[in-house]
Amino acid sequence: MKRSIYIFLIIVIASFVGVTKAQHKIAVEFWVQANGYGVAQIYNDTLTEGQVYTIKSETLPTGYSAATTLYDALAGSEFYFQSGSLNHNIKLQFVISNIDLSAGSYGMTNGANLFFNVNFLVYDSTGALEPEPFNLNPSTYAVVKINKSTMFNAFLSASGINLSDALKFAYQEVTGSDTSFVSSGITTYDSTSSVTAYISHFSNVVGTKSTAVTAVKEQPASNMPTQFVLKQNYPNPFNPTTNIVYELPKTAFVHLNVYNILGEKIATLVNSVVGAGVHSVTFNPGNISSGLYIYQLKTDGITLSRKMLLMK
Repeated sequence: MKRSIYIFLIIVIASFVGVTKAQHKIAVEFWVQANGYGVAQIYNDTLTEGQVYTIKSETLPTGYSAATTLYDALAGSEFYFQSGSLNHNIKLQFVISNIDLSAGSYGMTNGANLFFNVNFLVYDSTGALEPEPFNLNPSTYAVVKINKSTMFNAFLSASGINLSDALKFAYQEVTGSDTSFVSSGITTYDSTSSVTAYISHFSNVVGTKSTAVTAVKEQPASNMPTQFVLKQNYPNPFNPTTNIVYELPKTAFVHLNVYNILGEKIATLVNSVVGAGVHSVTFNPGNISSGLYIYQLKTDGITLSRKMLLMK
């Protein structure tokens, strides 16, 4: 009897977390690039789709010591690809770019002070550079989550950005002598503890305060969601927190709740009017036990539900 129960649980969990689905590998290299100085590699590592990777604390290469505070502001941040976002294994160069070594910060771009400037270069399994931008599979994301640590907040202040400023990520596009920030294809979630970029394709990504991004081209209506969507949380399984993304084609009152398998509500994540677009919320389960949970979106007369697995 016990053997049958164990087999049943293994089948349920395997079908839920998708362990039978191939997870592509990412060889990731971290580099720094300073204006007028060159490019130097910090370190390299590997990760898998769905794996939450923490950027390591490292000693910067010779000549880059002035950028230590800049790099330390990113160390400890999380970076990952949503499962199913890739069609093949890749190598990703994470190039921290446009460093002004005289100031120990990013060079000002388009009149804006920056807290993030990374050029993402993608190579296929043969070592050939993929065309830019490198698009992930539809409705999937790569995620950069910067924790608002003491070091990050100090770097913000030193870079001329107030701690009370709303932060924003955007793609940087250069056409001739014209530089602009483009928000289409990238979504920012700014909370009191972190600022997160949901990236749909790879090129040059910058971060600054929202009010400074005067050249942002807003997301065209054709790229706005066309239906109500509740996406699979990620990472999944998770511990201690996970992100839930949902899409609204129009402004609506949203109820987003979490239930246990007995149907008892254990958390309310959203209970308010939310504008059209792509939205994200972080679920922190606190002291609840490991197990299977249901998160449910109710809005505009429809109900969407998905399962997630907490493993402590």
